[in-house]
Amino acid sequence: MKRALFAVLLVGLTISVSCKKESKDPTLTLKTGAGYTSTDVNVAPGSTIKVGVICDAGTDPLHISYSEVAYDGANVDSLVVRYEIPEGQNRYEADYIFTVRNRVGTERWTFNVNDKDGRLVEKEIRIVVQ
Repeated sequence: MKRALFAVLLVGLTISVSCKKESKDPTLTLKTGAGYTSTDVNVAPGSTIKVGVICDAGTDPLHISYSEVAYDGANVDSLVVRYEIPEGQNRYEADYIFTVRNRVGTERWTFNVNDKDGRLVEKEIRIVVQ
């Protein structure tokens, strides 16, 4: 009887030690609906665009949300806005309103969220100004 109890305890201990908590990335969703841009678009020079973001924490709390833009195929992004999410906040929503350049070309807008553990999730919208 003692051997059976010991075997059950040993198996239970092995399973509990070998199971790791699965980590989950934060999520980033672009708002859709009237007035929002959430997919690649073609627009006229000087057009105003509104992008809404919804960020939800995964395993770890949210840390930073930021947006970047790169022009005409450049690989270097310019920071547009950066927001430090308050400690313990597990959801963040924001609307970004910006005006595209007054000249023909392409713009790549990237929206990002990081959690406290450094996990990064991003969404991208390509805008063709014509």
